[in-house]
Amino acid sequence: MVPGCEGMAAVQAFVQAVPVAAHARVKAHRPRPAAEGVGPFKPSVPSRTGQAAGAAAVFALGAWVSRQRHSVRCQRKANVVELAPGAWPAESITHPSEVAKPPEDLSEQRKKAWAELSASADVWPAPENDRLLRAARGESVDRAPKWMMRQAGRYLPEYLAMLSHTDFFTVCKTPELACEITLQPYRRYPSLDSLIIFSDILVIPVAMGMNCRMEPKVGPQFDFALETPEDMEKLNLTPDVEATLSYVFDAVYWTRQQVKNKVPVIGFSGAPWTLMGYMVEGGAVRSFDRAKKWLYLYPEASRKLLSALRDIVVEYLVGQFDSGAPLLTVFDTNCGEIPPRLYDEFCVPDLKYIATEVKKRRPGALVSVFPKDGEMATFEDSDFDVVGVSWTTSPAEARRSCPSKTLQGNLDPHLLYADTEQIRERTVAMVKEFGVPKYICNLGHGMVPTHPVEGPKAFMEAVDSVSSEDAP
Repeated sequence: MVPGCEGMAAVQAFVQAVPVAAHARVKAHRPRPAAEGVGPFKPSVPSRTGQAAGAAAVFALGAWVSRQRHSVRCQRKANVVELAPGAWPAESITHPSEVAKPPEDLSEQRKKAWAELSASADVWPAPENDRLLRAARGESVDRAPKWMMRQAGRYLPEYLAMLSHTDFFTVCKTPELACEITLQPYRRYPSLDSLIIFSDILVIPVAMGMNCRMEPKVGPQFDFALETPEDMEKLNLTPDVEATLSYVFDAVYWTRQQVKNKVPVIGFSGAPWTLMGYMVEGGAVRSFDRAKKWLYLYPEASRKLLSALRDIVVEYLVGQFDSGAPLLTVFDTNCGEIPPRLYDEFCVPDLKYIATEVKKRRPGALVSVFPKDGEMATFEDSDFDVVGVSWTTSPAEARRSCPSKTLQGNLDPHLLYADTEQIRERTVAMVKEFGVPKYICNLGHGMVPTHPVEGPKAFMEAVDSVSSEDAP
């Protein structure tokens, strides 16, 4: 059991029991069929006082459940921090003061390194383990390379220990801390075939003038939302990407050095539509209703914002490549939030432009897109090398949709809660269904805070057990 979650079972049992009890009450008031010669049954209607009391009781129960869940989360975090050092790899660093500091002129060293390299080549030297890059290019590999979306961060006890001494966006903006968090899963799971830099997609809106903070139990929240097109006047639509996001570039460069180029470091960005969704909503929300309305109510303003974001994303990805990230990923998490026709109209042209423009400016770059829950066939004729597959799409359908692309995915993240035998069995089946050629093994979405650390280990062992001969 995950440390600190012992009380969650009782809370879950209670939450699961509430709908059952509610169903029983509703059932008791349903009209009964009329007996022969008898009029239909008329259910009694609770009095206003009874209705108010019932509503208050439901509200009180909901509030209690919320408090219990919050208490469990806080206790889990506290327990994780208090664990003995054996709870994480011995070389893990869990206090910001102990992290190796880069040289003060790190940015200058980064720029000089790329200037010297670009004078003679258009790519960084290949990492010792280049299985991921070969698969992305469609070259033969001995087994499927693997990594996990959100592999660095919130489910790892060593991450929670570090965050107990600092905060999320401070980590993102401090290259040595971002590097340390990026390395944590590699230390725990040394068979990983890649790192992905620890950052957040919302650093781009921050660079445009939307300050962001991480709210407990809520997630990222901006100081303001784009409620109408007039609010776009508060933004800088053409920020200096090097000046505002150099901390990400420095983190990529420093991480590549610290891992000694043993495995590649993936760079990434949010897609324009996904970024726009958060900006219009003002932060993390359960649905993106206001953002979807924008596309219909303010089509021209939407196109203006999406185009500005597109150009920033290109600069941002090129900057990460120049810092040492050979593979660049565009995450369109909100792809499936809108109808395919609307997505084709507002989003697809910008995404295809991003891939084409990045490769035009950096021919050696490999580019990937993850159109979560969207129609993958849209990207078969794009310049993306890799197309991510959501857990809602079957491997067979994915292959039919993008026959020429390397595919990446698509294990249901919830499987990582299962016993190790089931994880191994289902993972092996997935790899064999995709086939090792032109395939990168990953999840169908990201890791979540409550994932046990044993799940990823079983997942990786299963991937490694399937050779190219086993899954041609």
